[in-house]
Amino acid sequence: MTGTLHVIGAGLSGLSCALRATAAGRKVAVYEAAGRAGGRCRSLHDETIDRVIDNGNHMVMGANLATRAYLAEIGRAGATSEIAPASFPFLDLASGRHWEVRPSGGLLAGWIFLAGRRVPGTRAGDYLRDALRLARARGDATVADCVARTGPLFEALWQPICRAVMNTDATEASARLLWRVIAETLLKGEAASRPTVFPAGLSPTLIDPAIETLRRRGAVLRYQARLRGIEHYRGRAIGLHFVEGLMRLGADDAVVLAVPPEACAELWPDARPPRESRAIVNAHFRLDETVALPGGRPILGLLGGTAQWLFARGDVLSVTVSAADAIADVANHELAVELWSDCAKALGRNLGRTPPWRIIKERRATFAQTPAAVAARPRPETALANLVLAGDWTDTDLPATIEGSVRSGAAAAERALAAMARAEADASAD
Repeated sequence: MTGTLHVIGAGLSGLSCALRATAAGRKVAVYEAAGRAGGRCRSLHDETIDRVIDNGNHMVMGANLATRAYLAEIGRAGATSEIAPASFPFLDLASGRHWEVRPSGGLLAGWIFLAGRRVPGTRAGDYLRDALRLARARGDATVADCVARTGPLFEALWQPICRAVMNTDATEASARLLWRVIAETLLKGEAASRPTVFPAGLSPTLIDPAIETLRRRGAVLRYQARLRGIEHYRGRAIGLHFVEGLMRLGADDAVVLAVPPEACAELWPDARPPRESRAIVNAHFRLDETVALPGGRPILGLLGGTAQWLFARGDVLSVTVSAADAIADVANHELAVELWSDCAKALGRNLGRTPPWRIIKERRATFAQTPAAVAARPRPETALANLVLAGDWTDTDLPATIEGSVRSGAAAAERALAAMARAEADASAD
């Protein structure tokens, strides 16, 4: 095995791909345009609040087996915090009402028949009706097309789940894509539905150990290496144009393009990556004491305000607003005051002075996961025998999430390795 797999992009998809290839004994080189790995999944030290924070708040679920395997491979299986038994606490800021959605064990979502485990004011029949409609959804149907929009279930469950998991409002999000999430989690019971967070942060848990593992396996990593173009001839990629110049590819080399859709549109427009995106806004506040959220969990869903989810980690309270295009252009100081107002209500405090804060806006956090965009997601294969696509925006059958990124990278590696093996076999035959 003499060929090299060239992975363009050191986000989660690229790292997942590189890990799979090095585990198979292949030579791997990873090229990252930025000065650090992680892409949209990274940690940073913020001088204003003097804490290490994540660029965004992320959760994975018990059913996310690819992410669990990834963590085990890089030696970080014990670095996550699982909420067990599964529980999703919510607080209505307008009424002050607090409740938890608590999936129970076993299949077929038997928990919906227990009033204490579901959204207040809902009946088991509400869930069965909406779930059946989602399961039967047409390809062009949105979530709002399939579920009842009157009553508390829409605003208290379907909309929060849709925004959190798909970063797209329920009025425009793909019903089929949401159903896949429900079928893998809530429908399979408590263990599959357990939320898992990253107490040490995204980079220390998901990114830095992956880099260390790759280096131990002999992989080469280059930062600030921006790809400008791909040279191809007779159905194969034969060269990579970097800022420094052209790098020729060997006859049995392969390339995995693990970049955001806007970068793919420049490098390989034939993939027709999704053009429309949705923003996520995150706020981080440093308090004078360890944060304790109502319900005692490290997460809390909010209704009736601008803030949607709160995450507690030590003395830092983080806020996430998904599908946030409407507020992405609001001045940071105005957002900080508005979001802190929601936080103060949730914590039962007087508004008072806004604590030290940092706002992070990911304007292209994910592609807009509408029915049309989901149907048009490209497959990993391309017209070039040795060029493969990876990314949470490709056709993973999942929303643009950590799990989707990890699965995509692993699937791209398998296809690229197969292409390399075919090239080697052809060379041997000659």
